[in-house]
Amino acid sequence: MALLALSACSTPTPRPTEDVVIDGRQAMDAAATDVPPPIDPCGPTVCGPAERCGPTVDGGAGSGNGVDDDCDGLVDEGCLCAQGSMRACFAGASDRRAVGRCRDGSMTCGELGLWTDCTGGVGPTDEQCNGVDDDCDGMVDEGLEGCASALRCPAFLSLQPLQELVVDGAMIDPSATGFRWALECPSSVTSCPAISDPTARSLRVLLTQAGRYSLRATVTRADGSSGECVTPVYVEGSGMRVELSWDTQGGIASAGADLDLHVAVIDRARVTPSAWFTVDDCYYATCKAPGGVVNWSRGAGDARFAPTADVARCANAPPPWGDRFVAAGRCWNPRLDTDTTECDPAVRDPRDPRFCFVENVSVDAPPEDVTFRVAVNYYRDHGTCADGVPGNDVSRPHLFVHCGAGVRAELGAIDSGGLVSMRCQDNAGIGSANWTWLAADVRFVTNACGVRDCMVVPLSARRLSVPFCDQASASSDLCRDRDFRLFVRRAGARPVDADLAESF
Repeated sequence: MALLALSACSTPTPRPTEDVVIDGRQAMDAAATDVPPPIDPCGPTVCGPAERCGPTVDGGAGSGNGVDDDCDGLVDEGCLCAQGSMRACFAGASDRRAVGRCRDGSMTCGELGLWTDCTGGVGPTDEQCNGVDDDCDGMVDEGLEGCASALRCPAFLSLQPLQELVVDGAMIDPSATGFRWALECPSSVTSCPAISDPTARSLRVLLTQAGRYSLRATVTRADGSSGECVTPVYVEGSGMRVELSWDTQGGIASAGADLDLHVAVIDRARVTPSAWFTVDDCYYATCKAPGGVVNWSRGAGDARFAPTADVARCANAPPPWGDRFVAAGRCWNPRLDTDTTECDPAVRDPRDPRFCFVENVSVDAPPEDVTFRVAVNYYRDHGTCADGVPGNDVSRPHLFVHCGAGVRAELGAIDSGGLVSMRCQDNAGIGSANWTWLAADVRFVTNACGVRDCMVVPLSARRLSVPFCDQASASSDLCRDRDFRLFVRRAGARPVDADLAESF
């Protein structure tokens, strides 16, 4: 099942002669509430009295359009969807989308085949005296009597992963004499970075993971007055970025396990099929500085995966990888910015090599004629089997797939198909000798509206006759868990598509 389904544009619904007006905006015809008109995925929809699920467009039969059409704070409620699918959404009327501080969030199709809440974005709120367009109507601080505050809150901040967030407090309030900063990380961030000096005039903090953060700035003035800004911070990669975290990261000052991220391509134009744990596979041996030797090209003259000279993309990779990229004068493409083997979950400074970074693979400009297959290998145990704590014996990998500026898939979470379990007892070897979870296929497309995005398909063993993993014999190289996810053992030099054909 595709996590982002795309469709051709339908013909826009003609404007009715008598409209319902809600919140000062033109709405759909009141007579259309029983049978909402079809959705045009290429054009705006207006705020009206009913949520518009749509018959066949923008995500499949009756799946909605990702907009809060009836302005009740919910998006596509009651619309049907394919379990595990994810897509962008906006908790507000479409004419407020991407205006002022408003930004898209994402939502997931839950177990009942219905959309969960739209999270991670910002919808319109009541206007406040803060120098920001809070209600996303294109005007700032309008209608607020006596609003003359010097406070100027940023509408939002955005930066690439592995870049430093820098904010000068004087830009928020030049009359302020005191500052206090606080950073709230998204739930997907395993190690939330600490602010080294939360009372400094200027904030500096390195953000390593993608997601929506929240920055709170409290200012005080000489006359005893104060003000506060709460600003969304979007950490977004370009191209494709796959992030891997797991719940048993450690090995320094605590037991842990080392899991590894693998991304390979399925390219029908290549003579030889790609194989895992070879130069066809972006992983710790091929894709990190120095000396990246991953080879996804079709031959001489194929520059689709040429390295980039923009070292700002990788200069802040964890020590020593960032320094090595800078010394080389380029960032590999694809690249593994982070290979987390052992870390200390108590460390909160991302400049410290003991910090628990997520592993991630980045592809700067993914072409549309290949399929990217994502996998997770249980590389080795670092004491979880020997520490006497039964709960540590199982590692649970968690994957996020970012395409362009948004999350397009979350794999391994409770509400995205269930937790993935990899036991240390089943992985007594090292690397390719252990089990590898074949997680998902990713393919980039340009839809009928001219928007470039990606489709993500979680891989399923539902059509394969393979044993359950807890019943697999020592000779078994394939198994599946109770949620039909597929695992392969002894994957070294095994063709990437040997066990499942590409999903597209």
